[in-house]
Amino acid sequence: MARTPHDSFHDLALPLSLEPDRNKGEQIREILELMVRALPPGTLLPSERSLAERYGVARGTARQKIDELVMLGLIRRSSGAGTYVAEPKLQQGTTMASFSEEMRARGLTPSARILSARTRKAGAALADRLGLPAGERVLELRRLRSADGTPIAIEHTYLSARRFPSLARVFRDDMSLYATLRERWDVRVERAVHRVSAVALGEDEAALLDAVPGLPSFLVDRTAWDRSGGVVEWGRSTYRGDFYDLVFEVGA
Repeated sequence: MARTPHDSFHDLALPLSLEPDRNKGEQIREILELMVRALPPGTLLPSERSLAERYGVARGTARQKIDELVMLGLIRRSSGAGTYVAEPKLQQGTTMASFSEEMRARGLTPSARILSARTRKAGAALADRLGLPAGERVLELRRLRSADGTPIAIEHTYLSARRFPSLARVFRDDMSLYATLRERWDVRVERAVHRVSAVALGEDEAALLDAVPGLPSFLVDRTAWDRSGGVVEWGRSTYRGDFYDLVFEVGA
């Protein structure tokens, strides 16, 4: 059988054998992690069958280690075509930029699809987050956010309906929320706080994000303020863990 350049690269990258006194599954995972770091995105990786045969382990062991790296977003599976080195994850740090601004800064094309937009009365907890009296009407906006056509996040945002009275009527798919607030109401976000939690995707969220249920992901609570200290928005977004990293820089 003819050999491809990828096959030769695999042979060079793969050790001939495993260390006898260490867990074989963990060694296979380490080998795959090293390959992912060394090879460019889109490179075909060894199959679970070839790994199992090469190192004398059960095929299920090789599959488990590949699955672990798929869940971390380091490897991509393609049905019927094998496994590949994944594209680098998107990164978010401590920023006040909107999703659209972040994606454009990375050379990606942001898009958004409005899943729902409605006004309702704010309960005590939501009103407190927005600095409003309980019972005041708020706009509840739910959107699916994508980058270069790939679903990345489900964004749930709340704003004062009194402060932004026509927002629900003028806001459309692919519009930037922060740009709309600047252009129509001269409101600019000056400060934001994120609270990040680890979550597993539910079935409904996974379906929207084209991901597997249970995928480790991030739940980000965000509160944003304007220059005067008024709350502009409070929201809660779910980001796919296999496409997104959160990075924080701390100085002395």
